[in-house]
Amino acid sequence: MVSLLPLIGAKIVLNYSNEVAQTGFFLSNLFPCDSMKSESQDPVHILGYYSSCGPMRCQELERALARIREGRYHRAKTIVSKLMSLKKPVEWARVIAIAGAGVAPGRVHIARALVEAGHVYNLREAFNKYLYDGGPAYAP
Repeated sequence: MVSLLPLIGAKIVLNYSNEVAQTGFFLSNLFPCDSMKSESQDPVHILGYYSSCGPMRCQELERALARIREGRYHRAKTIVSKLMSLKKPVEWARVIAIAGAGVAPGRVHIARALVEAGHVYNLREAFNKYLYDGGPAYAP
């Protein structure tokens, strides 16, 4: 079944299941990408933010997005603190640099910092050992 759940009038969560595959509907019909032909049970998040011709209340949307960005910074700092307590320190400045200018840091940026620091061999190991949902360094 495909379900669409609006959030802040901008985010759509599309759940893709085997039932959808049986109907012949594939995400690759919408998005030409071989990796999306999977019959995964995992939700696919599609973000569609309004452009310059978007909603009349664009300041409200900007405030909501700012809160989301602030939350991502807080979450990333919490993860970095947890890694420190696990004796797997990464530099906050390095996480920010990896994320890039104006980008709120996420787990993938922290995973890259873990690789650079020599704590893990690759991103998969970083997630499998520390950053997975519910993992020792996870922060909701």
